[in-house]
Amino acid sequence: MDHAELGRSQQIRCANCDEFTPSYDIINYGSIENGYRQICSRCFNVELAKSDGLNNFEHLEFDPVELVDSAGKAHAFHFRTRLFGPGVALDAVELRGGHPAGYQFQVIGEPGDDLLALLGRLIHKIRRALSLRHVVDGELGPQIAEGGLVRGMIEG
Repeated sequence: MDHAELGRSQQIRCANCDEFTPSYDIINYGSIENGYRQICSRCFNVELAKSDGLNNFEHLEFDPVELVDSAGKAHAFHFRTRLFGPGVALDAVELRGGHPAGYQFQVIGEPGDDLLALLGRLIHKIRRALSLRHVVDGELGPQIAEGGLVRGMIEG
């Protein structure tokens, strides 16, 4: 699924900046006492950086990247950046129907780290994982590939 396929139906208007944002990049931010707002990760990061005194934090947005797995199948990864307490998380997610599904990866860094360097680490991590084949088609259906190791997450 490419970036254009997200469609307006999977987008939510940020309560802070009023921009339409993909639903996977929206945060319900607030408290029980003051209520919650749906804000984009950029606005969330700006608010958190300000409250934590991180004057040099710069929120970057990255274009989706398409990478190929060991079977030759292309996977489009969309990125989101989120500050949290003592760190910053950079996530890469595949989307189906505008929602995270399939492969998901994350790297954690310090709020002052170079986000481009974190992106490089994340892409390296994705390439390493995509180069491995855990399940192969056998005579009786899917079977564990050579090496006897399977990684995955089962969701309902």
